[in-house]
Amino acid sequence: MSKHDGLFQNSVYNVIYKLLDALFPLVSAAYLGRVLMSDGVGKVAYAQNIAQYFVLAASLGIPNYGIREIARRRKDEEQTKELFSSLFFINLISTLICTALYYALILNLPYFSSRKMISLAAGLLIIFNAFNVDWFYQGQEAFKYIAIRSFVVKVISLAAIFVFIRSSEDYVRYMLVIVLTTGANYIINMLQLRKFGIRLTCHGIKILPHMKPIFIMLGTTVAIELYTMLDTTMLGLLCDEKNVGYYTNAMKVVKIIITVITAIGGTLLPHLSQYHMEGDDESCGRIVSRVFEIMLFLFLPCCVGLMLTADDLMVVMFGESFAPAGETLRIAALLTLALGFSNLFGTQVLLTFGEEKKLLFCTIVGAVSNVCLNFSMIPRFAQNGAAAASVISEALVTVCCVCFSVKHIQVRLRRGYLAKTVIAVAFMGALTWIVMSMVNGEFLRLAATVVTGVVSYFALCIMLRNPVCMEYKQTLLRREKQ
Repeated sequence: MSKHDGLFQNSVYNVIYKLLDALFPLVSAAYLGRVLMSDGVGKVAYAQNIAQYFVLAASLGIPNYGIREIARRRKDEEQTKELFSSLFFINLISTLICTALYYALILNLPYFSSRKMISLAAGLLIIFNAFNVDWFYQGQEAFKYIAIRSFVVKVISLAAIFVFIRSSEDYVRYMLVIVLTTGANYIINMLQLRKFGIRLTCHGIKILPHMKPIFIMLGTTVAIELYTMLDTTMLGLLCDEKNVGYYTNAMKVVKIIITVITAIGGTLLPHLSQYHMEGDDESCGRIVSRVFEIMLFLFLPCCVGLMLTADDLMVVMFGESFAPAGETLRIAALLTLALGFSNLFGTQVLLTFGEEKKLLFCTIVGAVSNVCLNFSMIPRFAQNGAAAASVISEALVTVCCVCFSVKHIQVRLRRGYLAKTVIAVAFMGALTWIVMSMVNGEFLRLAATVVTGVVSYFALCIMLRNPVCMEYKQTLLRREKQ
């Protein structure tokens, strides 16, 4: 198999995995929004948000660091085994410490007395983090296995939601479903390690050499997560859990798009690391340029489409109680552009070229600006202010990441690509707006506009011979001939 075909296959499997990871929660959210209502959804989201701070601390910087280092050593079985064992034991120790701290706070602070049951359940997420070795499978590019495992667990979790969550009082049960689904993923991963030749060993374990890069990546991860998690935390503190519910579901819609499209670039890190180690920076630049084109080709119409359909989408997906979140989704739609490209130039490019400190600087800029904007905007605009703060701070991060990345990677767009993409998006937006004004009823209007938008955009791209469409057509034809 050629490197191109291998990258194509891994991209397909990674897209499937990320699609499942985002689509199943979205499907369940459509049901839960009508059963738990905005208040119940907000209670779960807030409890999960608090626990996630401790998961973040427990994980250190291992998820990103592990992917890169496993990818670099995967041709040497003994080095891979020693690296895995070292990172696993570091993660285990930090998880035990963070678990003890979390439960000490929950059981002793009066603030959690009215939220004790759901907070105790959410704490299991920290415990299960001890078995989180997803980074190993991503570093090994085992995306087929990841996609299949994810599908099986997600189907079981969705069935559990429909069976056990039947009223607005079942929000603690929903928290348990989230926890047990996460835990099942991690336990299955541990059981499958032997098939990849991995066994935990005390031989050759090295802790100290990994600590510096892990903590640098932890700083970067903390900065990133702070301005993605603080929105929910501050909404819960400055407003109420109903506002958290509005914001959470609006962001779910945006993040499913971001997750699926950035999954195309999710297979980049192992390949970029390999090419960079081989001194083939030209191949690095070529891959990043192609992925940039694909992302913009998909993100731009999605952004416009979300802005146009936001009001109908929130009501159809989550019920009338989420109608106020339409404006939130319209604002958050801009994140599809900012967050997607900060991931490409930050997590993918800067980490590959060993620029962890510069990525940390970028994320600190985002975190500081986000906190300042949240304090000024949430009291006045509630969930809409949180969405606007996220968009502005993420745009700043993207700009910083691009400025640092150009030293290593030059993005070269193919001739005519940008003009053809913008023309197709403008045509799609105009046609979609006309259809929206002609159709009544949220569901029918949403269905008509989505179909019109998708068909008109891709049809015009094909007519204009957009380079992205032509490349995928050639790839598919080549694979059919094999």
